[in-house]
Amino acid sequence: MNYQTLTTGLDLGSKFLTPQTAYFLGLLMADETIKPRDDIFWVAPIRHNPTYFENTELEEHYNYVKQIASFLGKENATQMTSFFIRQGYKFPKFNAGKSGIVTLFKQTSENLTLDELINDISEALLSSEPHIIRSFLVGLFDGRGSYDNSSFITLDYWNENLGSLVIKLFDLFNLDYNINNTLTARQRQDSTAKPRRGQLRVKHLGYLGKIGVISPNRFKRFTAKIEKYQIIKDNVLPGLKKVSFI
Repeated sequence: MNYQTLTTGLDLGSKFLTPQTAYFLGLLMADETIKPRDDIFWVAPIRHNPTYFENTELEEHYNYVKQIASFLGKENATQMTSFFIRQGYKFPKFNAGKSGIVTLFKQTSENLTLDELINDISEALLSSEPHIIRSFLVGLFDGRGSYDNSSFITLDYWNENLGSLVIKLFDLFNLDYNINNTLTARQRQDSTAKPRRGQLRVKHLGYLGKIGVISPNRFKRFTAKIEKYQIIKDNVLPGLKKVSFI
């Protein structure tokens, strides 16, 4: 299979845009970095609030992500956050009791912004086979996606270039979505409060049927209000599941 070539300011473990690389790039759209010593590392986070997951679910997810990372030689860079925290690493977004999994990717260029990373990957991603694009979307929602009561899977975002890229990807799969962009993001009633971030919102039925989910916890929450469905195991990535509706 012919994969698109990538040139970025990160050590991704591969110069090719494979399903595994695409999955982690989706996670990296969280735009989180740490500098534990001399080097800057980009964080691919999978984050859960303390009352929203079971330890068995997190352990299962961890094993899947480890398998994905092993394709890139990054299995040692994938750990529970508690592992790195014991070594003195600090993850500001994992606050208020949040737990999860992180994979660290070393920054190889002197400077790198999310805008630059998106620019580096967009052409290759849009030119890739559908299963590569799906893998990126799986990663995007696997780490931070939520489900709301209006049957949408949602993700907060704050970068308009990311929003524009995701819209193009959604359109490729004819997904039903709406976007609260960062320029017109949901305003708070208190005019002095910080505005809410933009939000990517995709209908859960289409997403589950066409894209899929790895996270056992998020799969459970995304399917909670679907009465009848069958699970389809997808070998594009370890643990990836889609659904067909009965």
